[in-house]
Amino acid sequence: MLDTLGSNLKDALRKLAGKTVIDRAAVEELVKDLQRALISADVNVRQVMQLSQTIKKRALDEQPPKGVTAREHVLRIVYEELVALVGKKVEVTLEKQTILMAGLQGSGKTTTTAKLARFFKRKGMRVAVICADTFRPGAYTQIKTLCDKVHVPCYGDPSEHDARKIVRDGLARLKEEVI
Repeated sequence: MLDTLGSNLKDALRKLAGKTVIDRAAVEELVKDLQRALISADVNVRQVMQLSQTIKKRALDEQPPKGVTAREHVLRIVYEELVALVGKKVEVTLEKQTILMAGLQGSGKTTTTAKLARFFKRKGMRVAVICADTFRPGAYTQIKTLCDKVHVPCYGDPSEHDARKIVRDGLARLKEEVI
């Protein structure tokens, strides 16, 4: 989902970059493209509308600084507002910890889990993954495949329907192997 969001945002910005004139119509078209991209990525509609209003107001009311074209100025506004929407940069601490990945189906938890596992492993930490997704068919197979690619142990039990039991069993098993 995040790949799609990134692609849609790039397309919207590319479309603006290709415009010869940055006028009200161009800004409104950009805002509509941004709204479509964000809403399709399950961003809260209120946040999308607030972001849209802010971008439109700033793009139409603010004068570009000297030496900056209107196009560059609008692109900078979009960047600044998207960064403000996402929030501040967070430093990931390299210490013993347990991370729970929770979210909507299709939001990228499985892929992100494998990426985090690889990140921590590359930093020299001992890493393991427990798949306690008892709802999505194939969830364990997917995370196991991704973990195997990055050489990270993975525990799961696709036949078990109690996520708490899977986690307890996984912690016990992986404690012997990794932790």
